[in-house]
Amino acid sequence: MDISDWPRPSQEELPDLYEDIDKMVKVAETELREHFTITNSEAGERIQFGDADADDFLEAIDSDHEVMIALFQKTAGLPDREFERQYGVRDVGSRFRERKSSLKDVEEAQEFASALADLMPESLSLEATLYSFYKAWEGDQRRFYRMHYESEFLEFLNEQGFSAWKGNSLSGEPDIVIPESKPFDVIGEIRVIQQKDKQKRFKEFRTEAHEAHANFDDIQFVVVANLGKQYLEDHGRETVRSEITTGGASEIDAVFFHDERDEFVAQMEEWGVSKDPQQSLENLER
Repeated sequence: MDISDWPRPSQEELPDLYEDIDKMVKVAETELREHFTITNSEAGERIQFGDADADDFLEAIDSDHEVMIALFQKTAGLPDREFERQYGVRDVGSRFRERKSSLKDVEEAQEFASALADLMPESLSLEATLYSFYKAWEGDQRRFYRMHYESEFLEFLNEQGFSAWKGNSLSGEPDIVIPESKPFDVIGEIRVIQQKDKQKRFKEFRTEAHEAHANFDDIQFVVVANLGKQYLEDHGRETVRSEITTGGASEIDAVFFHDERDEFVAQMEEWGVSKDPQQSLENLER
C-alpha cells in the first residue's frame, strides 16, 4: 500500500508530523495483518473483524499500545470520554498508550478489547481504515506539533541567553516575551501557517502588533512565521516579509522565518535586548 500520495496539507510546515504518522500507519498495517483475517475482493483488501474475538483484539492492542489503541479508538468511535460514559473505565487511551508493560492481564484493557469485539463492524476496507486513522490522527496532532514548535523556539532563545517565555498571563497572550520581567524589550508571535490561512494569519500579526505597542511601552514586536521552505522559494523571502508587514506600514518591527534563528539572535543583539547574565555565562563555559 502506497501512502505517499495521501494528502499532506501541512507537510512543508510540520514535516515531523507526517514522518511520525507514516510510521504509525505502517505499524498499524503490519499488526492488522498479523492479528486479523484479511480477505481479497475486487474492491480491495478487507479486514474481517467479525472473525475475531476479544482475545484477538487484546493481542492486537498489546502488540503496540500507542498505535493500536489510537487506531481502534478512532475506528470504533471510543475516545476516552465516550468509553468512560459507556463502560465506566476512565482514560483508557491516555493511560495505556504509553505503557511499556503488557496489557494482557490488565482488567481495563480486557474490557476495552471486549468492547471492540462487540462494536467493530464485521468487515472494513483495509485501506479505508488506515486512511481514516491517518486523517484523524493528523487532525488531532497538528495542534500539538505546532505547540512543540513554539516551545522549541523559546528553548532555543533561552539557550542563546535570552529569558524568553510565553506570556499567557499578559494582555494579548503573546508567544514570545523577553526578558522575564518588566520592562519588556520584545513581544512577539510564532505561527505555523498553512497557505490557505496565510492572509488571515498575516492580518492577525498586524493586529497583534498594534495591540502589543498599545499595551507595552518601548517594545519591539517580532513575528516568527513558519510557512515552509518551498513557499519561501516560490514567492521570495522579502516579498513574503513585505506581504506580512504590508510594505512596512504596520507596527511589526521584524519578521523572521523558520530557518532564520541566527538572524533573530543577531537582531536581538543589535537592539540591545537584555540577556540573562547567568545563562550567558553558562553558554560561554560550554
